[in-house]
Amino acid sequence: MYLTLNAPDLARPLYRAIAPHLTQPLERHWRLPSRRLNEVMPAEVWMRIEAMEREERRQKRQHTLSPLELDAIRSLRTRQWFGLRDLFDRKSTKGVLVWNGYRGRRGLLVEAAQAHEIPVVYFERCAFPGFVQVDRDGVNAGGRTLNAGLYPDQAPDEAIARWFRASQRQRRGVNPFAAPQHPAENLPTRFLYCPLQVAADTQLSVFGGWVKDMPSYLVNLVKASEALPKDMSLVVRPHPSCRVGQDSALRLALTNPRIRVINGGTSAEMLQKCAGVVTVNSSVGLEAFAYDKPVITLGQSFYHGPGLTEQAHDLADLKALFQRIETLSFDSEQRMRFLTWLREDGFKRWPRHSKDPAAKVLAHHVEALMTA
Repeated sequence: MYLTLNAPDLARPLYRAIAPHLTQPLERHWRLPSRRLNEVMPAEVWMRIEAMEREERRQKRQHTLSPLELDAIRSLRTRQWFGLRDLFDRKSTKGVLVWNGYRGRRGLLVEAAQAHEIPVVYFERCAFPGFVQVDRDGVNAGGRTLNAGLYPDQAPDEAIARWFRASQRQRRGVNPFAAPQHPAENLPTRFLYCPLQVAADTQLSVFGGWVKDMPSYLVNLVKASEALPKDMSLVVRPHPSCRVGQDSALRLALTNPRIRVINGGTSAEMLQKCAGVVTVNSSVGLEAFAYDKPVITLGQSFYHGPGLTEQAHDLADLKALFQRIETLSFDSEQRMRFLTWLREDGFKRWPRHSKDPAAKVLAHHVEALMTA
C-alpha cells in the first residue's frame, strides 16, 4: 500500500488521477493517526520537528511558543509519530506520497517514513502551468533531479522563451488569490526588479540561506544599494497573493531613496523594463531567463548555476555584484537548454483526470522513484 496525507485542494485531483495506475492501492488519510503511550520521540527527531514548528510561527509573525505550548505540541507530535509507526506496520506501507513535506503534519509524516526506511516521493507546484515537480529527495531547491545538471545535452527549443512568457501570463491570469493588478506608474529609468515572496513559504524558511525572510531581504538590499551606479534604483514589488509579513519590510524600503515600492504592474511588465532581477529564490528569477535579464539569487534555487545566474552568498557578495551590475553576463543558449529540459523532462505534466495519458506516465514515474 502507498500512503498519503490530506493535501491542498489543488493536489487532491492529481492523486485521484494517478491512483488507478499505481501498482499499490493509494490510501489517503485526512489526519495523522495518534496513539496514547508513555514512549518518547527520539531526541534528534524532536529537534527537527521543533525547528519546523518554530520557523513556521516566525515566518507567520506569530508569538514565540511558550514552554507550555511547546510541551503540548511535543506531546501531540509524539502520539502522532508512534501512531504513524503503527500504521506503517499494520498496512505494510511500501511508499509515501507527500505534498511539499517540509513542515507541519506532512513534515512529521516524512520524518516517520524515513525513520521506518519507507521511500518518500515529494510533489509541489512549479513555475510551468500544467506541470508538477516530483522528486525522491525533496522539492524546489531540494530536488535531486533539478540539481543533477542533466540539461546541457538538451537541444534548445527556439520558441521556448516565447512559450514560457505566454505560460506565465496564463498562470497569473487564473490566480483567484491575487490582488487586482494595475499598470505600474513612475518607474525609474534604470532599475533592478526585486520581487517580494510569500512570507511563510518554505522557499524562504528552508532554502532562504542567509536571507530567512522578507525583512532580512529588504535590510540587505538597503545596505547593498550604496554599491549601485548612481543612476540605478531598486524596484520592490509586493507579492500579489500575500500581504502577511510584508508590512515591516515595506516600511523599511520606503525610508531609502534608492528603493521604490511599486504596487501595480505585472512581473512581465517589470521584466521587460528592468536591467536585472535580484531575488532570494522566486520563480521570477527563472522567468527572467525568457527576457534575457541577468539574475542575482540570494538563497538556494533549482535554477542557479554557471551561465544561468549569479549567486550572492552574503552581503559582501551582493555589494560586489551591484558594483559590477553593468557587466554581469549569462549564457542565453544554456538558459534555453535549461528551460527546454524543464518542460520536456525536469517537470512532469499534471494530469487532469485518470484517463489523461499524463496520469499513467506520472504514476509510472512515481513508482520508478520509489524503487530508485
